[in-house]
Amino acid sequence: MRWPLIKSAVLLLGLLLGSAGAARTVYVGFPEAIPPWVQPGGRDGIAIELLRSALQAEGLQLRPVQQPYARRLQAYRRGQLDALYDIGPQQQQHEQLNGSISQPLHSFDNVAVALGRRQLEIEQLGDLARWRVMAWDGAGTALPAGYDRLLALADGNYLEAGNQGHQLVNLLAGRVDVILSDRLIFEWQRRQLYPAAQDHTPSLRIYPLLPPKEAGLLFRDSGLRARVDARIRALKASPQYQAIFARYGSEAQP
Repeated sequence: MRWPLIKSAVLLLGLLLGSAGAARTVYVGFPEAIPPWVQPGGRDGIAIELLRSALQAEGLQLRPVQQPYARRLQAYRRGQLDALYDIGPQQQQHEQLNGSISQPLHSFDNVAVALGRRQLEIEQLGDLARWRVMAWDGAGTALPAGYDRLLALADGNYLEAGNQGHQLVNLLAGRVDVILSDRLIFEWQRRQLYPAAQDHTPSLRIYPLLPPKEAGLLFRDSGLRARVDARIRALKASPQYQAIFARYGSEAQP
């Protein structure tokens, strides 16, 4: 009898069909914590939910990998990640990263923030050179011309925060004079520190010095990037896009 042979063939066919039906996992490098975009401790955030929705619509499964800026770039170069979140053309060129950049998942509305009582005279980006500045992790390759980051760094007047949740705390404590942050991140920090007593929130002044920054993804595989692009466009046109932002008490930033 050929029953053992038939049994083996059926088992092999089942394995092949099972693997064909399994969703491919896409490993994407994210910052450790930039709430509400990316929550700490492996929890979701707006950006993770947006990307997960786009990938699921394409039959793909998202595996977020949250690491500091330098480590996730290293993981991408080693082939351990399929994509990197929030990489622009300027960063890609500066870091010499292979791949192609997707449609923006959303945008960052980056601003400078200082204590209102300080009444700092800041009218343009170059004026920041006089003050101690704390920016986001990896900001150095994304800041526009007009601010000499290297000179400020040499003078001890520039640093980057791996966890942006610490920015406002450092500003209020007087450890820095100005923070550079996305408006949603800044508002999230303020709500966490002062959840109810808004009347007791220290006066803060916002300086709109920075242009909006598109949060695209750098994909190693251009074919995968093209598939995700189509899903990002469809997501932005759907009510689900606004709903994801609303779950975090935030306005959409397409």
